[in-house]
Amino acid sequence: MALDTLAGILRSMAEFALEQEGTDIPTFRAAAEAWAKHVTLATPPPGLGAEDAKTRKGRREWEGVRRFVREYCQSSTKRVAEVSTDLRHVIWVFIRSFSQAFTEDEEVDERVRFQLIRLESLVEANATAELKREVLGTVGMLKALLEERSQRQTKQMQLLGAQVRTLGHQLEFARKESETDPLTRISNRKAFDEYLARSVEVHKAFSDPMSMLIVDIDHFKAVNDSCGHVIGDEVLRQVADALVKVFLRKNDFVSRLGGDEFAIILRETGVVDARSLAERVLGRIRALRVAASDEQTIEVTVSIGLAAIDGGDDEKTWLDRADRGLYAAKEGGRDRVATNP
Repeated sequence: MALDTLAGILRSMAEFALEQEGTDIPTFRAAAEAWAKHVTLATPPPGLGAEDAKTRKGRREWEGVRRFVREYCQSSTKRVAEVSTDLRHVIWVFIRSFSQAFTEDEEVDERVRFQLIRLESLVEANATAELKREVLGTVGMLKALLEERSQRQTKQMQLLGAQVRTLGHQLEFARKESETDPLTRISNRKAFDEYLARSVEVHKAFSDPMSMLIVDIDHFKAVNDSCGHVIGDEVLRQVADALVKVFLRKNDFVSRLGGDEFAIILRETGVVDARSLAERVLGRIRALRVAASDEQTIEVTVSIGLAAIDGGDDEKTWLDRADRGLYAAKEGGRDRVATNP
């Protein structure tokens, strides 16, 4: 019962996950499910190799579970604090600007009230010549005050607009960072899911042709095992850079789904043109040479699954069909494109 309860807690964390620093929600949910299975079934914990799993003989990695939960709490708390701080700063800018404007307007109003009191006293005294002179002076003063107020308010609005634009740019930068894979600097899984949903809606509305490519690096685990994760990260960066150089249009969306898997959504592109671009990707990736040491370089290939969107597709079915194309490419010998009609 204790193991089932702990697994249930991990799955609840995944179901109601908050945004975190450095990882997307689908990746976190997959990791939480893997830890839940590890707790209940003693499967290998996430990140543990097959050989290491054999030596553990079913023992559970309790420290890993504690670390996973603690890191989630720390990361999500930090993310919420950052968003709250940004929002408080925006509100404070408005409060400060308007408070300053009201204070200055009150000072002007006090000067106007003083001048009107003087006029009232002159009217009661029936001093015609002095009253005329004072009225003309008051009119001139009011014109100057109104012009001063107008200029000050214009300046305040310009300053406030500049501050809001700056904050807007900062928030937009933070949003883009939350949708950017920190290693490869292309879009992450969160951004892919959002773009995929929008693309499906566009297709339903206008029936534009669209294609999806799923790209997987061949034998990537062997690279990590033999050369280390630093070289593996360099392979990922160079593959991402090669993809970006092939897909140059504004509507060509390139993203990293996670691990060694990438996805590209091509709007206004049918399967024939998409396959031609996929073949170009294969050629560019084959030309890569990643330095593993002074004497050794790594040659890289990828397998690609291709699927054009169908009228009955939603996000899941379109992605599933592209995934099946990827599996067909792998089963066919890798370093190739396979189309799922």
